[in-house]
Amino acid sequence: MKKFLLSLVALATMGLAAMAQSYSVEPAANTVLPKVYSNYATMSFTFNFDQAVTVGDVSSVKLMKDDPVTGSVISPDDDWYANTSNSGKTVTIWGADYDGFTCSFACEDANYYLVVPAGVLTEDEIVVEYYGMNAPVVTEPLQVVGGDPEPNSVLPQTSNRMVNMSFTLEFNQMLTGVNASNVTLREEDPENGFIIEPMSMWIATISNDKMSVNLWGSDYDGYTDYFFARDIAYYLTIPAGSILTGRATNEEDIVITYYGAETFVGIDQVNAQGATEVARYNLNGQRVAAGQTGVVIVKMSDGSSMKMIVR
Repeated sequence: MKKFLLSLVALATMGLAAMAQSYSVEPAANTVLPKVYSNYATMSFTFNFDQAVTVGDVSSVKLMKDDPVTGSVISPDDDWYANTSNSGKTVTIWGADYDGFTCSFACEDANYYLVVPAGVLTEDEIVVEYYGMNAPVVTEPLQVVGGDPEPNSVLPQTSNRMVNMSFTLEFNQMLTGVNASNVTLREEDPENGFIIEPMSMWIATISNDKMSVNLWGSDYDGYTDYFFARDIAYYLTIPAGSILTGRATNEEDIVITYYGAETFVGIDQVNAQGATEVARYNLNGQRVAAGQTGVVIVKMSDGSSMKMIVR
């Protein structure tokens, strides 16, 4: 039988882009929470916002064991309550026992999830993941495994070549938060290309199953923005640290390539072995952007290379 442990690690989501608002949680992300006694942890969680918030019905808050959706519910003896301070910028959500004190729960060797439904603190649901031990060792890196439009595909366009500024990305792990504030969409080069900016801001919406995120650019009216697609490559970049999960984060930038026309996909950018394009060079060995015409050498992620003609 696994013995009870004396630590609890918390990781909070960052899905607040729609409100241009950010927060931190106490205990801090990726730190150990001391127990009040033995192997018991307190049912108290403090959120510090950068601006005042309106607290909704906290009775809908849940502490889940093993899974944030289908796991077993750990309920306080009485109910969930909220205290505010710092002019409404600090909110403590806590479970009360029958005597009006903060309730505790036996922290086993399992995963725990504090689920704060949409409308309680923010417009989006907040999921904070905990562990009955130190965070588990990451067995595989966080990766994009699909999407709509598909990575390395031609962007769907209207008759006048306008493209919806909306990208859904599927991941190999469950997401707990996405910070879209520094997402960029560039032309021709992922680092130095011209940036296509939405009228308002980039917004991240996580799917109900937590396995995908929709990144979309908002116009001033709150609708999805558009841009004109030229016959070039486009690069959607999610900076390192922007994607949060209970087991990993993107330690490096995630760069997704799309194309403005079929001519830029003349040779598939994913080969039969699943390798993807990582760089292009001209015949002099100089690195070039994806939109460079003429004969280019394409280097793949498995170390192979191929020669292709871009018209």
